Amino acid sequence: MAGSTAADDEMISSINITPLVDIFLVLLIIFMITSSVIDQREIMVQIPKAANAGSQAPKASGLVLDKDGNLYLDGQASDSLSISAFLAQAVRDNPDHQVLIGADRELKYQSVVGAIDLVRGAGVTKYALKVVRP
Repeated sequence: MAGSTAADDEMISSINITPLVDIFLVLLIIFMITSSVIDQREIMVQIPKAANAGSQAPKASGLVLDKDGNLYLDGQASDSLSISAFLAQAVRDNPDHQVLIGADRELKYQSVVGAIDLVRGAGVTKYALKVVRP
């Protein structure tokens, strides 16, 4: 048997934790893979591409406009009044609250400006347009 000595009555003075670390690393890898595969509810929009888009978006509320001009706040269909009330409350709770605005590329520019106006009217000062890398 590996690690045994001639005198079996000696006290074990160290514990080998290598197998434990191996198990935790395997579990970590499995967790990372499965968490990225979990299907999130999505609203299908074709977001325009930008050459200088960042790699990560900050933690923020998500406001999406689909190609028909319907508004979705964090994946839930909403109207402008409820979105404005929610964002105003979020700004009261956290003055640095951020909003990430995504819009279908076939949508008219005026609709996007209206969404930005809705966000700014609720008191949000930090907002960004969602784009994807080409």
